[in-house]
Amino acid sequence: MDIYDLLQKIRQPGARLGIGIWLLPRHLLGQEEILALRLDMQAIDARQFFLQSLPQGARFSGLTRQNGHFKLVEMVRQLTERDFKRSCLLVHTLDLLLLGMEVDERKRFWLTVLEGIPYPNTKLVLTIPEGANELLPLELKHHYAMYIAEGGIK
Repeated sequence: MDIYDLLQKIRQPGARLGIGIWLLPRHLLGQEEILALRLDMQAIDARQFFLQSLPQGARFSGLTRQNGHFKLVEMVRQLTERDFKRSCLLVHTLDLLLLGMEVDERKRFWLTVLEGIPYPNTKLVLTIPEGANELLPLELKHHYAMYIAEGGIK
């Protein structure tokens, strides 16, 4: 599936799942702001958004702890509930946060985000670099193939 098909799917009125994943080609990394504009989305830096949500003076993210995935899930939930300039967000640098988690915590994160946030007000496209197989387990990639876009834009 390409990004246009994914956007059409998650933007449908009444869509239960309004969160998708874009396996972003490596040559497009760093161009998320431009890509978002071309796709009528708003770009959000997940790392910056997450850091702003930590208590002032916090020295650790909490992502490496058991159940650390809850912190990232809460960040995603906040993004789906807030009002932004656009009704669909391109969430980038999520890979940097996922790398700080244990493999089983990443899996819990994906399961919760893709199944546990129904009917989001703001739709999300979560980007991770294409080929970063350690961030998205293969069985989940196959299971959620209908919500995963690959390739660049036209």
